[in-house]
Amino acid sequence: MDYLKQNAPNYKGEANYIEKQAVSSEYIITANGTASLEFAREVMKKLEGFPIEAVEGWYKFFKDGFYQE
Repeated sequence: MDYLKQNAPNYKGEANYIEKQAVSSEYIITANGTASLEFAREVMKKLEGFPIEAVEGWYKFFKDGFYQE
C-alpha cells in the first residue's frame, strides 16, 4: 500500500485494497505487475474452460517449475 500511495497520492481506495497477487470478483480480475501467472489462473477459472484441478495443476507447474526442490 505504501508504494501505491507514494506513486498515486490521490488514490482513495484504501478501504477496498486487498494485499494479494490477484483478486477476482464477479466481473473484474486485477493483479499487480508481478502476478502474471496468478492473473492467468483467475481468468481461466472465470472462463470455466477447464476443470479447476487442471487450472490449479497448470498454475503449480509454472509457479514451481519442472524440477521441484
